[in-house]
Amino acid sequence: MWFVRLLLILAINLAVLFFALANLGVTVTLHWWNPDSAGTRVNLVLALVVAYALGFLTFFAVSAVRELRLRRKCARLNRQIEKMREELDALRMAPLEGAAPARPVLGEGEKA
Repeated sequence: MWFVRLLLILAINLAVLFFALANLGVTVTLHWWNPDSAGTRVNLVLALVVAYALGFLTFFAVSAVRELRLRRKCARLNRQIEKMREELDALRMAPLEGAAPARPVLGEGEKA
């Protein structure tokens, strides 16, 4: 599965690279907050790289938060498992004092 993911990321990066190379000399006007403003003229490749980097950083931040939550949950569950194992080991080693005496096995036709 990691190989397919790696190939997909590589294909996307190559597509971005080819798009950037095909539009190397093109400039665009960016309107930041007000669409009626004059805007800022920037190179398309620069705008593309900045947008791509911001998207990557956003994805990384969301993924990092999710990963940290999962690691914290996994650590909590591992501690819980370890406590249960210790309790089970203690119960296995506990003496059977006060246990009911064993009842004899009765054959057919015998009464207790």
